[in-house]
Order: sequence, then C-alpha cells, then structure tokens
Amino acid sequence: MTILNEYETTYVARPDLTDEQMSRITTKIEAIVANGGGTLLVAEDWGKRKLAYLINKHIRGHYIYLNYCGPSPIILEVERNLRLEDDLLRFLTVKIECDIIPDERRAVAEERKRLRIERMAALKAEEEAEARYRAEAEDEENELGGELDE
Repeated sequence: MTILNEYETTYVARPDLTDEQMSRITTKIEAIVANGGGTLLVAEDWGKRKLAYLINKHIRGHYIYLNYCGPSPIILEVERNLRLEDDLLRFLTVKIECDIIPDERRAVAEERKRLRIERMAALKAEEEAEARYRAEAEDEENELGGELDE
C-alpha cells in the first residue's frame, strides 16, 4: 500500500493575468495531483494582495492555495511544473502530515477552510468599521474647521 502525505502549496502569480490564465494554471496543477494518485482537498483563490517585497517589479500578486494528499513523488512533478510557469512569481509547498487517510483529512481541511473564511470575514468587517470611523472623524473635523473659519 502506498503511503499518502498531506501537502499545502501556495503560489503567487503575476497580478495582470486574466481569470482564464489563472484557471489554466490551477487546472493544470490539479490535473497533475489527480494523475499522480493524489486527492485535492481544498483549492482557494485568495485574490490579489500586496507582496511583502518587490518581486520582478511587481508590488502585488495573485495568490492561490491548494491543499492535497498523495504519494511523495507527486511533489516533484507539481514543483517541476510550477517552475516551468513563467507567469508565477513564487511558490511554496509544505508537508503537513505523513501517512494519512484522505477521507479523514478532507474533513479537517474543510474545517480549516471554514475557520479561515470566518477569520477573513471578521478582518474585513473590522477594516470596514475602521474606515467608517475614520470617515466620520474626518467629517466632524471638516465641520469643526468650517465653524472656526466663520
């Protein structure tokens, strides 16, 4: 019996790629996982985000996250294909766990995805509340400034 491991791969693509180009890359990687005897657990498009530092004159990148399980040789093929993609800026693969049962890991991966979505929604709500607060404070400041001019 083949030992299956769980992996996470996150890659960053150029921000100017079309949705069609992004889906082509993702579909290609997902096919490599499937053809290599792996199982895709979670695939998420994290969208365009600011990079921590300039990469190839880009300040933003389009992030894609894949969580999958499969035999260890699958990583060699996934990373080889990621290196061949000219549209990718960076990628990182992390081994999460050894000798797993895919069905059990799927439930864990879905729970992590649900928690990540909740966290992102909370952060977005917090950012929106802060933006509203700043806008209200600016409006008050403008009103007070107008009264002082008179």
